[in-house]
Amino acid sequence: MKDASGCHPRDPRPAAQRVREAAKELFYRQGFHATGVDEVCRVAGTTKMSLYRAYPSKDALVEAILREASEVDSCWSEEALKAVPVRDRPAACLHRAAEALRQPGFRGCPMGLAIAEFPDPEHPARKVADAKKQATREFLRHLCAEAGAAEPEAVGDGLMLLVEGAFAAVPYLGHAEAATALERAGRALLAAALPPARPDATGM
Repeated sequence: MKDASGCHPRDPRPAAQRVREAAKELFYRQGFHATGVDEVCRVAGTTKMSLYRAYPSKDALVEAILREASEVDSCWSEEALKAVPVRDRPAACLHRAAEALRQPGFRGCPMGLAIAEFPDPEHPARKVADAKKQATREFLRHLCAEAGAAEPEAVGDGLMLLVEGAFAAVPYLGHAEAATALERAGRALLAAALPPARPDATGM
């Protein structure tokens, strides 16, 4: 939208924020290596000088974006699951993954995409992505233990592998079918692994 003078109004957000938000969208849609800093600056409406003032390198920008995504996801998990009965928390995580799969433009987990593009385990972005995946694995194991699974580590690992497999299957199954397959397989796994629910127990 243009202002009264006929010019596009200046984006009031700090340059670092504009860079981060533009890069986040571009990296996810196009890939980390396929997106250059020139394009990030153009979309953000800023200069390379401003970008490098906030982030000393493209790698540092990628690392910052992944770290932010990891923290946001962790906060969501903690807050959203407070209202869910303990036994139902693994299923709630499964449902959230299926809903993500159904979103238009879904290309996969940002951490998984980073792992695929940065094969060096010592790369800063790769370290963030690996740490998040390991944390997710432990989190699912913990939820399954709280829910009463006899073998919580195996069940948690099973859930994580189902989710990772569904993410990878989107290109050939499509968003809806991958989500439906994930829900079916996940429900079957949890039904076999968890004790029967007690109608009188909230488990909160």
